[in-house]
Amino acid sequence: MKIALVHMRHSDTGGTELFLNEMARYLAEKGEEVTIICRTHVAPPHPDVSFVTLKGLSLGKAHRIWKFARQVERHLADTHYDFVYGLGKTWSNDMLRIGGGTHLHFVQSMKHGKLTLKDKVAIAIERRAMSPGAYRHIVANSFKSAREVREAYGVPEDKISVIHNFVDTGRFSRERVQEQAAVLEDRLALDRNQPVFLFLGSGYERKGLRQALTAFARLDFPATLLIAGRESNEAAFKALAAELGVRERCRFLGPQKHPEVLFSVADCYVLPTHYEPFGFTVIEALSCGIPVVTTENCGAKEVLNPDVSTVVGEGVDPEEIYSAMVYWAERRGDRGLATACRALALTLDVNEVMERNYQQILTVYEQKKD
Repeated sequence: MKIALVHMRHSDTGGTELFLNEMARYLAEKGEEVTIICRTHVAPPHPDVSFVTLKGLSLGKAHRIWKFARQVERHLADTHYDFVYGLGKTWSNDMLRIGGGTHLHFVQSMKHGKLTLKDKVAIAIERRAMSPGAYRHIVANSFKSAREVREAYGVPEDKISVIHNFVDTGRFSRERVQEQAAVLEDRLALDRNQPVFLFLGSGYERKGLRQALTAFARLDFPATLLIAGRESNEAAFKALAAELGVRERCRFLGPQKHPEVLFSVADCYVLPTHYEPFGFTVIEALSCGIPVVTTENCGAKEVLNPDVSTVVGEGVDPEEIYSAMVYWAERRGDRGLATACRALALTLDVNEVMERNYQQILTVYEQKKD
């Protein structure tokens, strides 16, 4: 089968990009003919994966995403593919994956309905992609995302499947990165007699770092908070940490290429997010054997249980986060806990989840032929 996977950006970083790479690899290993249609790309995830690059002059971000969607439409009109799997911001798909919730809900949640031109264009594309007749099936990465799709665009329930995100349990393994973790511990001068908490995410405000710092400042025992990820206003959060009196106990590490090493030096992962359709990092942390503190706003809560996590309310109350941090700090070093975390992650191993996606492709393809 000749399959096109469509996403504007092909890269080694980013949640949707991670899915794109793993899906392309898996389909190629199954013997399918895989083409990634994109605007920019890096090296292919498998030698048999090819690229179609649709790139041209654009005037700003809003025009760029609209132009790419139009270019995809024209390319598909001129080129035959047996199946087209879109990963967002295009309207020409047999099957569409919603990996980041709807843009409409994102704007309502994080921007209080204040629309930029880029937001307006993204919502217009989204509305067109999910209009009746524009798709055969939609895959959501969480029941939270599926609910948003139904609420925003009236997509029938029988046209949506939920396939949760995955984790590469081979890569995210504490045992595999023991040596690198020891090197990082030495470089950061971590005291292994003290709990180490980790916050990891791009966009610190949305991911809840303000509340995490406030909760961390309440701890009445020595501890370290590692803070990693992309943030354009990192200085403001460093200032907040100083204002709260915990700057010396926080390590701001910036973007990291090897998060599995960070998870493997931490005792607990803290992601008190305000909006997160799923959250790859939640199950990556579990795969490395550490418990998670997150919120009702995180789609990954759907795969969690109280034995390995604490899910605080959607209001992201620092008091609740503080209580959870105390609880998990008291259980640090518990090998039974580490085993339970890892066992849950194994149920979401990358190849199992890719197989579910592959079977969904085959099902929809049979419907398309009929």
